[in-house]
Amino acid sequence: MAKTELVAGLGFGAAVGVALGALVIAPNLTTSMADDDPIREEHRKVVQDNKILQTQNDASDKIVADSGAEMVDGALSQRPVLIVTTDDANGGDVDAIRKLLKSSDATEAGEIKLTKDFLRPETKDKLLPILKDTAPKKADIKDLDSAGALGGEVLGTALSMDPESTKPLASVEERADVLHKLRDEGFIDYEDGTIVPAQAIIVVSGNGLRGYPSSALAEFATGLDDVNGSVVLSGRTKQTQDDKALAQVRDQDAELSTVDSTERAVERIAVILATQEQLDGGQGDYGATETADSALPGKE
Repeated sequence: MAKTELVAGLGFGAAVGVALGALVIAPNLTTSMADDDPIREEHRKVVQDNKILQTQNDASDKIVADSGAEMVDGALSQRPVLIVTTDDANGGDVDAIRKLLKSSDATEAGEIKLTKDFLRPETKDKLLPILKDTAPKKADIKDLDSAGALGGEVLGTALSMDPESTKPLASVEERADVLHKLRDEGFIDYEDGTIVPAQAIIVVSGNGLRGYPSSALAEFATGLDDVNGSVVLSGRTKQTQDDKALAQVRDQDAELSTVDSTERAVERIAVILATQEQLDGGQGDYGATETADSALPGKE
């Protein structure tokens, strides 16, 4: 039988099999190819190699994590540090950074969660009036028309100490007004009685979303830093891809610091050391991606 006839015959057989609800020739072909298929074998090898690499990475992470407390010990002694998390922040990342902050002897300034609505385009028209109505007197909002930038300016003023005098930028009443209104309208969440003015702010995000949420987060973090002066924006590896928030901030050559790959123990440590560096007047981009300066501050 000619080759073209064989191919045509196989095609006809397949068509009949599908029409009858069973591909009658497929089992024999699959069985005969399975044992010697080089692509299948290569796939099996890649999967096995990846498992080995993952096991090695997990072991390395555990060693680094176990020594993390020692590496940051005293780094932020008596410095009030606030944590701001996004809706997509990984709980394990946040817990690890919180524990490292405690090991650094930082003073807890509280933790605020930005809900999904804070960074959504559908709700910005509702958010903007609240921010404008509750802005503390020292907030410079006249030239700001984006929810991200305005949110950074307003919350930055409400939650920060003056970088020079270390006095709160907002009164207790102003701070309470901002926080209560934003929480009542579902834009943030926090525990009552836990938020105090901070000298530094750590923003913990996750993988990020393309488009408006990333731009809003980048503007928010930059706005916070314009007021506070010691801000670190952190996120997972994917936060540096597809023009997401970390990528945008790094492209802008901003004065705040950034840390990517916070799914890894060493980069969680980098968050604490980058905060210390910010308070000492320095800046850097840290992590495991090609846009980072190095893995840790001072380790180029």
